[in-house]
Amino acid sequence: MRIFTASLATETNTFSPVPTDRASFEMAFYAGPGKHPETPTLCSSPIVALRRRAAEEGLTVIEGTATWAEPGGLVQRQTFEALRDEILDQLKAALPVDAVILGLHGAMVAQGYDDCEGDLLERVRAIVGPKVVIACEFDPHSHLTPKRVAASDIIAYFLEFPHTDFYERGEHVVELGLAAARGEIKPVISTFDCRMIQVLPTSREPMRSFV
Repeated sequence: MRIFTASLATETNTFSPVPTDRASFEMAFYAGPGKHPETPTLCSSPIVALRRRAAEEGLTVIEGTATWAEPGGLVQRQTFEALRDEILDQLKAALPVDAVILGLHGAMVAQGYDDCEGDLLERVRAIVGPKVVIACEFDPHSHLTPKRVAASDIIAYFLEFPHTDFYERGEHVVELGLAAARGEIKPVISTFDCRMIQVLPTSREPMRSFV
């Protein structure tokens, strides 16, 4: 089984006047294909989890770029497009694949792109076709758009806030992605708009019981 994995993440504050550029990503965290350290970062844990599964199960894992920037203002258009296309070109070179598993954040906005992750996922789907499993992981402080739902087979989130479970959730999305690629599960995504904005720490009730 051939699995492609990569990570692209930041949390955008659209009110901030300070743009997020390529240097913002490179100064925070940037690892080229195969260069990710063994220690996972918040949004790149699926890469480390896949390495472990590959060693145990003989999977072929093709690693793409993994990078994130600290929260900031709008991502410069050329920065997003360059990083996006870098990952897409790596995916094209890795074909054929059975699954694509991405570590994302879900709240990235760039100049000209209100839904960066949706744009990335839509382009991934166009490359791999309708039968390849696409799984991604998001921070719960993110957006969920129709474009993301349409392009993905699996969308998983961190459960804890603060996000103390990010590695476990990386393992979770990897497990779901591999199971779907093997035909063991057939995921269906369903959404419901709670129509509320709230800060809900999971370390205390009522969210503790919910999680």
